[in-house]
Amino acid sequence: MEENIVPFKEEYINSAVHLFTNNYQKAQAENGLLPHRVMDEPEWIIDALKTKVNNPGVAVFQQGKFVAYMITGYHFTFKGQKTASIPEYCHGSIEENKKHLYHRMYMELAGFWIKSNIHLHIIGHLSYDRALKEILFELGFGAILKEQLKELSSIPGVPEIEIIEEKNVENLLPVAIEHNHYYTKSPIFIRKNTDRDNVLDDLRKHAARGDAILVYYENKKPCAYFIVGESEDKEGEGFLLRKTNTAQIRSAYAVPACRGKGIGKALLQYAINRAKKHGYERLFVEHESANYYGGTFWNRHFVPYLYVSMRYIDNTITSSPSTPQDL
Repeated sequence: MEENIVPFKEEYINSAVHLFTNNYQKAQAENGLLPHRVMDEPEWIIDALKTKVNNPGVAVFQQGKFVAYMITGYHFTFKGQKTASIPEYCHGSIEENKKHLYHRMYMELAGFWIKSNIHLHIIGHLSYDRALKEILFELGFGAILKEQLKELSSIPGVPEIEIIEEKNVENLLPVAIEHNHYYTKSPIFIRKNTDRDNVLDDLRKHAARGDAILVYYENKKPCAYFIVGESEDKEGEGFLLRKTNTAQIRSAYAVPACRGKGIGKALLQYAINRAKKHGYERLFVEHESANYYGGTFWNRHFVPYLYVSMRYIDNTITSSPSTPQDL
């Protein structure tokens, strides 16, 4: 079969959005909590791709037909390395020969990234697509994040525990600092700023944005909390939920002594009740896949719709002579 892999151009955007929308519809058929905005407002995804069209990307044609695409979304530094990421809407393919298509597209882009000394590669992918998950595994990717959804039904067996909507964010400071320290420990190993002023500034930003800070106190000390607000209208986590009437659990933590007592359930039920009161349709949370304690809780109550996977490349390699195209 005649096959051409070419640099992605703006004229391919509509075809790319058509592929992504087809894949999103399959995801929605599996997870009815996913909103309809992708189908109802395709110009939203078109506009998002237009902002990436000058980034390195490829399109694949077979017998002259557009069959797959992959576009670099962002460049940034993560875990001390230059990073390239591909958001979930920046790639797609037909089902036939999907494994071949993804291998070839990644081969092209990864070769270009290495020439630019970018050794950490990240891709977001819809959870329904188990074949793609296997393809990425074969390419050396492993999970780092999960994005999950929950409907707003009540949770059974919630204990009667008092939850406070805290207005004075300084009261939350000790447990919030402990939370940031938690991420540096095994097996997560993600560095977060634990400076007092920085953590306090972050809490104040949540309050200024109108986020609710839900806290459980024990012996007058904050022991567990949720920070809940609307999923923001910007790119990044929860992109597919923007402007879809979705509430987000932005941050959550319980000190070790408070775990396993139903406090998380009580906080989640409070968040559900608040979301219903404010007219939201669903709850969203993003969390590290290596977060054992947090992940165990979220997996019990939420359903995944998106995974984010990552691959490290030997950073002593600075060129890719086998890559046939210079993007």
